[in-house]
Amino acid sequence: MKRILSCFCVAVALTAFCQVSTASAQQASAGNIAVIDIPVIFKNHALFKKQMDELKGSVDAAEQALTQDRDQMKAMVEELQGYKAGTPEYKALEEKMAKVQADLQVKVGLQKKEFMEREARVYFNTYNQVTQTVSTFAQRHNITLVLRYNSNEIDPTNRQSVLEGVNRPVIYQNQIDITYDILNILNNGVQRNAAVPGSQVPQPRF
Repeated sequence: MKRILSCFCVAVALTAFCQVSTASAQQASAGNIAVIDIPVIFKNHALFKKQMDELKGSVDAAEQALTQDRDQMKAMVEELQGYKAGTPEYKALEEKMAKVQADLQVKVGLQKKEFMEREARVYFNTYNQVTQTVSTFAQRHNITLVLRYNSNEIDPTNRQSVLEGVNRPVIYQNQIDITYDILNILNNGVQRNAAVPGSQVPQPRF
């Protein structure tokens, strides 16, 4: 009887060990998965916001300068009305106006291109910083996959919002959002976010 019970206990132990080993192997192969809300990152990224505010300041200053150029053009139009068409004074001022207008169009085009390139660089550099920070964080916490996630509620009355919601890669997540962990790292030394909610690092599954 004792021998039978002993064999039975060994069999149960082996079965349990195999089940645990199989489950552990499956979990290990699956790895740890986390999600990150990129729009939230950009919205709360202190350095990104600072650089975009500086860019907006440059755009406002350029628009102010263009307003002065337009006022100059308006004054020239009013002056032109004081001359008789066909006179040397009229032709000279008309040619001057054409040159000023052409120069203004070139100036506007170059400034627009410059501002768009600056904006693109800010977005590019910020996204690179985010991806590098995520990579370092993931390696440190044994996370093997980080998916882009959108925490915004879908507006059923807005077609675009519904379409974006339907195409979201992540349908459900439970305490695997590392958005604010990454934000705290990015904003460290730049700006203290006292009211930033915390998130949980996914625990190892094996």
